[in-house]
Amino acid sequence: MTYPWGTILGYFLASCFLLILIYVHIKIKAERNIFFQQLEHSENYKNQLTSSLDALSDPMWIKGKDQTYIYCNPAFEQFIGLSKLEIIGYKDEEIQSQHAQLSQNIIPTITSNEETGTTEEYVCLPCGNVDYFQVSTERIYDISNKLFSSVGHAQKITLFIERESELVDAEIRVNEALKLTKVGIWEWDVSKDIWFATPSYFTMLGYAPVEGMADRKAELEKIHPEDRQHVMDSINNILTSKSESNYYKYQARIRHIDGNYRWIGVRCIVTEFDQEDKPARMLGVRIDIDEIQKAHDQVEWLAHHDSLTKLPNRVALNKTFHQIIKPNTKIALLFIDLDHFKNVNDTLGHSIGDKLLLTVADRMRTLVNNIGYVARQGGDEFIILLPADNEECLIEKTCAIKEALSARYNIDQHQFFITPSIGVSLYPRNGEDFDTLYQRADAAMYHAKHTGRNRYAFFTEEMQAISTRALTLGNALHDALERQEFSLHYQPQISLITGKIIGAEALIRWHSLELGHVSPGEFIPLAEESGQILAIGEWVLRETARQLKQWLEEGITPVRIAVNLSYAQFQVNDLPAIVAAILNEYAVPAQYLELELTERIATKDPEHTITILESFQQLGIHTSIDDFGTGYSSLSYLQRFPVYKLKIDQSFVRNMTTNTNDQVIVGTIILLAQQLGMTTIAEGVETKAQLEMLYNIGCDDIQGYYISRPIPAEEFKIGFLQKKQRFLVAQD
Repeated sequence: MTYPWGTILGYFLASCFLLILIYVHIKIKAERNIFFQQLEHSENYKNQLTSSLDALSDPMWIKGKDQTYIYCNPAFEQFIGLSKLEIIGYKDEEIQSQHAQLSQNIIPTITSNEETGTTEEYVCLPCGNVDYFQVSTERIYDISNKLFSSVGHAQKITLFIERESELVDAEIRVNEALKLTKVGIWEWDVSKDIWFATPSYFTMLGYAPVEGMADRKAELEKIHPEDRQHVMDSINNILTSKSESNYYKYQARIRHIDGNYRWIGVRCIVTEFDQEDKPARMLGVRIDIDEIQKAHDQVEWLAHHDSLTKLPNRVALNKTFHQIIKPNTKIALLFIDLDHFKNVNDTLGHSIGDKLLLTVADRMRTLVNNIGYVARQGGDEFIILLPADNEECLIEKTCAIKEALSARYNIDQHQFFITPSIGVSLYPRNGEDFDTLYQRADAAMYHAKHTGRNRYAFFTEEMQAISTRALTLGNALHDALERQEFSLHYQPQISLITGKIIGAEALIRWHSLELGHVSPGEFIPLAEESGQILAIGEWVLRETARQLKQWLEEGITPVRIAVNLSYAQFQVNDLPAIVAAILNEYAVPAQYLELELTERIATKDPEHTITILESFQQLGIHTSIDDFGTGYSSLSYLQRFPVYKLKIDQSFVRNMTTNTNDQVIVGTIILLAQQLGMTTIAEGVETKAQLEMLYNIGCDDIQGYYISRPIPAEEFKIGFLQKKQRFLVAQD
């Protein structure tokens, strides 16, 4: 059967349309499956994202483009105290109106920001505390760059804020403390040449603090021109690695804002090095040491000068002598003592006596002029060095000095005469060293005094007869220990603060069976010259330990006993072992023993002194420096000596109530001791006026006849150790 072509074409088109419908259906179904897979994947991603946000401990929220909440995590619910049902679908103002009591402190403070950015906010909690938050907001846009939503995140930073506040407060306190202690700290980034300093760095010299980076070069310009090169050399040696150390220090004068210069101590250490092992960062500190330096300079000046007349002292003259002696040089040493000077002090007072000494010193300066040197030995004793190439000229000059000093004195309302006794020794005839010449001129002076005063005498061998007494004493001294002729007396030491006894000084006494009582000032020098001082010194230590043990066995709590060490004793290397053995032998705690050494002994060999004193310190024995102010002390060594006390020499205490210079000296020594962390004790206190002045200027302890003379052990025990009351009140 044959179909018309039209029919065939119709079937063909119908078949094609059917196939197209089938294809479209299959494609739509496939795309629908992909859509549902993507929708499921998106839902999973949303769930994962939501779970992640829900797990965060910080509050998170998402708002729609109309600022309606579309999401918040549990932390946000807890944060504002509402559930999701009370949050989602609402705006801030709606939530605030419905739950004012719960949300008023948080909404809108934390959640109201609509712009992208980070802010710090705080809220007052119902409990009264304040919490700080860092709030971050991010605006989200769709593909057409229209606002789609905004995401918020609040991180609690209360602890950080509080810590920051604490650090700021601590920095303020540190800066205030640094100002009080006159200490400044600085840091230098060498590679970038950035330099910072604490406010106290500037304020200690009167300048305003510099915030942020300061001008290091401007600070260097404030250094005194004489000190600047030394400072620059110290810094450059570190920067150029010429120094083996990564540390440097120096002292220099720095200009104060008032135009004056003050002494400043600087210490610096390198804290970082660069790849070439050169300093990259340095940390330093500077300290105002002006008062200490001035005190040191004054003490050093006092070591070489007489405070009243401003003349050099014997120590300085000794140095001068060794500087001027040359081969074939002839020098005369004149020892001058004013006759009956004590009468002036006793009748007219120490003030007139001091003015007399000043006038005498002026007359000597005029007489000696440029041909010689004049010094004050102490008291009313002076020393002069003169050229002696021509003995007739020397005699003429000596007579001129005697006549000038014998001329009338007009002081205040008083007119009087005073005469000198002069002893002369010649170099090199009578001695080749200063001490020998001094001793022989002293002997000649005593000869002049004993033969009538107001005269001069040249040393002669006949004057050696006066050594007979010394020889007799030396022989008797040799057997004194064996004969048990020595005893110890104790002079109490009293605290000016409590008025109670805090110690005593053990003082040796000699009663010879042949010669009777002999002064320590007479036999101690002989013992030192003969070498017997070692045995005598050990006896003093043993007797002190024995007495301490006896008091302890009697049930009496003793005080610390101070024992003087001689120069010869101090040179014995095993001295600490000897002392320790004595304390162990008598079972006496080391805390009850104090060892005193004079300033001159301590500074004769400072390194040896430090070694011995450190050994004593390890044993628990206290050490102190006696007769302070009469010798030469270098502050650099003094501050290294492990001693706890400075004893102010009685020569300064004696006249301090009438002599301003002595008062200044005592005050300076007390200030120096305080700066070095030491205590002070004044010896030779004989009047209440002296006691009160010492109390007012900060002295810690005293001893002297005002409290008690040195007394035997039994009398000391009854009169002081067994009494518990205060022995004095400084304010009375």
